[in-house]
Amino acid sequence: MKKTCTLLVLSSGLLMPSAWAQAPQPEPTTDMPMTPSIAPVAPPIDDTAQRPFFLTLSEAITVAETNNHDIKLALERIKDARLQVTETGAQGLPQITATAGYGRQDPVLSQQSTDTSGAGGAGLGNNPQFAAFLGTASVNTFNSSITMNQMLFAGFRIIDGIRLGQINVDLQQQALRQTRQNVAFQVANAYFNALRAYEVVASDKQALLQAREQVRLAEVRLRAGTGIKLDLLQAQSQEIQVQQRLSLDLSAYEKAKMSLNQVIGRETLHPLELNPHATVANYAVDAKAGLLTALENRADLRQFRLQREMAELNATIQGRAVWPTISAQVRYNLQDSAVVDGNNRSVQNMNYGLNMNWPIFDGFAAQAKSQRAQQQALQAQISEDQLQQRVILDIEQALLDIREALEREQMARAGVELANESLRVARISYREGAGIMLNVINSQLSVQQADTSLITARFDLNTRKARLYQALGLDLHDFLR
Repeated sequence: MKKTCTLLVLSSGLLMPSAWAQAPQPEPTTDMPMTPSIAPVAPPIDDTAQRPFFLTLSEAITVAETNNHDIKLALERIKDARLQVTETGAQGLPQITATAGYGRQDPVLSQQSTDTSGAGGAGLGNNPQFAAFLGTASVNTFNSSITMNQMLFAGFRIIDGIRLGQINVDLQQQALRQTRQNVAFQVANAYFNALRAYEVVASDKQALLQAREQVRLAEVRLRAGTGIKLDLLQAQSQEIQVQQRLSLDLSAYEKAKMSLNQVIGRETLHPLELNPHATVANYAVDAKAGLLTALENRADLRQFRLQREMAELNATIQGRAVWPTISAQVRYNLQDSAVVDGNNRSVQNMNYGLNMNWPIFDGFAAQAKSQRAQQQALQAQISEDQLQQRVILDIEQALLDIREALEREQMARAGVELANESLRVARISYREGAGIMLNVINSQLSVQQADTSLITARFDLNTRKARLYQALGLDLHDFLR
């Protein structure tokens, strides 16, 4: 009788932690009907000052946009495109050129000449200008000129060139926008993969605690004489398996953080603390409305439209290559010559000119260039139509993926409830002596598998919603929670 009372006390005391673990956890509520979550909805208290390595998803995307080399290259291309606009516009402004030159003439051999002019020393032999002409005197010469050229008419090629450059700037800006959207999706995908690995590790730790508790319970029952050695061995084997799985999942978590650091442009071993409440907001859209949104916002579609517009404008420019060009020129020239020990001679000129260049026949080169540009415009239109078909497919697939992930999440949540109930029944049966340890172990394994399936479904749903926003051409920053 005493032994029986002791066993009852031990059983009730030992089963209290198990009963606490078996108690069904209240299902958390969420403000997003399409995104049920097992994490609390209320965000944690902002203590980032005490958490220097805490990194939200929005901050991770911002860091990636700062460090990504493709984004840096796209920014430099925008600067280059703007400089091309300035360079093209400069052709229509006055071109002013100033030149200056200085020269000196020194005689190589000085000879004494006899004055035979009969002018009493005033003949040609003593004339400084004549001596300079003969090369027997030193002469300083200074030339300077200022020239201004102004293009009056260039067949509208300068104006069209400026428009072409501005379209190129818009094209490079859309390329930058597309690059940023791709980087944001890559960061979100890596971030949610790391979060999934983190929650799997937390689930493994919880399973390890339960396995250790089961080992302790088996040891107590074995010492009390109500258990068998096989139950203890099975519980210990289960504990070892959970530890091995935890080790693998910890390694996967560290690798996921390394991948995230690499995507955002940091060192792979940079410490990280993730936000477990990160999620992507819902966006109610059907395939038809999504197509209209994508046609308006997709950066790659806009690039094809701009390429087509550039090709059409280039065809116009090439077709005007046979038009005449008219330019005006004004030139001021100053020439000053000074003979050493002689007189000076200064000449100033002002020249005006009007030039016209008309390529009457160029071997049909301009026509061929114009036709090539028109073919490029046609190719851009075909590529745009092809991309529109791919956009439709992307949107429909993204919506189907979200629907599948949502259904899988709901089924996984139901699976978690069933697995927990099965574990509760198995523990009660084992406690009452009507069940065996193997049933408890199998139920614990089912609970862990169900938890892992739910975690995977939750983060797959977030990743696929991010993929939908990318397919719609929307900025992911606006839909992060």
